[in-house]
Amino acid sequence: MVIRDSGTTDNGQIRRARLVVLLVSAAMLIPKLLVAWRTFGTIDIEHWFDFLHAVHQHGPVGIYSVTFQRSLYNHPPLVGYYLIALGSAQHIGLSFPFVLRAMSCLADVASAMLVFEIMRRRGPIGIALTAGVAVALSPVLFIVSAYHGNTDPVFLMLVLLAAYLLVDRAQPVLAGAAIALSLGVKIVPVVVLPCLLVYALTRGRPVLVRFVAAGAVVSLVFWTPALLSEWGPLRQNVLGYAGTNNFEWGLAQIGQWTGQPGWARFLEGSGRTLIVALCAVLPAVLLWRRPQRIMPALGLALTGFLALTPTFGTQYLAWGAAPVFLLGAGARTTRRSTGRWPRWALSLGGGLAFNVLSGLLIFHAYNRWSGGLPWYRATSWGFTHDERVFGIVVWALLLLALGEGIRQLIRADVTTRSVPPTSAASGPAAAAAPPAARLSSGMPSVRDHT
Repeated sequence: MVIRDSGTTDNGQIRRARLVVLLVSAAMLIPKLLVAWRTFGTIDIEHWFDFLHAVHQHGPVGIYSVTFQRSLYNHPPLVGYYLIALGSAQHIGLSFPFVLRAMSCLADVASAMLVFEIMRRRGPIGIALTAGVAVALSPVLFIVSAYHGNTDPVFLMLVLLAAYLLVDRAQPVLAGAAIALSLGVKIVPVVVLPCLLVYALTRGRPVLVRFVAAGAVVSLVFWTPALLSEWGPLRQNVLGYAGTNNFEWGLAQIGQWTGQPGWARFLEGSGRTLIVALCAVLPAVLLWRRPQRIMPALGLALTGFLALTPTFGTQYLAWGAAPVFLLGAGARTTRRSTGRWPRWALSLGGGLAFNVLSGLLIFHAYNRWSGGLPWYRATSWGFTHDERVFGIVVWALLLLALGEGIRQLIRADVTTRSVPPTSAASGPAAAAAPPAARLSSGMPSVRDHT
């Protein structure tokens, strides 16, 4: 069976669509920066102030030996250097909370562009345009980046960048550096690492070696000093951090409503490791014989971790804002004879619904925590009963999107747009590449045969 692209897209259409995504992202950046400039944000900003003062006094490595009264420094070593860089902006009159959130807002612009570039290679240009604009307009990313104040949008952008560089630009060295930086911001991206390694392996040993070597070099630069001098607190507070059980999301919430049965206690305890392993390994296993489905696999890893995590923070919803669209990358673009909706419509609709509904959920919560509009400072009081019920609706929607992502990984056909490789190998090396690798990189062989 051969699934062909539903049509062709000229360079002019691509440029116009790219410009639309860029303009919408830039237009949204203005109100985001205004919110970041005129508000204080959440209690996380207070924690970041504590971390900033500590890193100035003890350095980006010595901060791990500091005991904080109202917070826990559970960030990878790169964040210490990141704080020093952001704090230096105060010398030119920019407040630290603003700069911290402005970086997340800028990361959202990059994420929207990356989603567009990734999707346009795997389906109709209209789908890529819609997905890119949806990320740019995402109410979840608006609230988390412009008001909440955390680094989740930054690591998410770096994950998308690593995938784009490795798969669509054939730049394993830069991709390895990007994923290393992502892991230096938060540990969460560890769930996508097996998928990237599997894909790099299918591209050939040289690609895998360059990808791993670049990531290792970048990681060693900022991990080694902390590992050598602060191993104890680094292991306990960063590598062993288990989050906070607040029972406001997904399985944890259902466990609380059902009286904390044994399965719930297991997932909140030793089962945490099982959840991480499942979200990291299952997509990689499904990807092993289908490397051209790398983007749905990455979407499955990140959104799966969001769906199954036994802990929850409202900023976690940013983990799914862009990756949920990757679940449908390469989905069937034609109607079946039964008259059902084409697969891309289900995937795109699920992504849009998740962003809108999760945005409504946290808007309602933040509005209450901030004492109503206009927002300035929020004190988290947890979700109300109604918000928890609505949160389960959002969670169930995410599960449906995950089901479509799994379908994308196991089904027997795939649609991939044929685009000229921008920096992929050519000549004899390209000719020697395996069919799956040529398919994924955008080389002329862009059809999956069964």
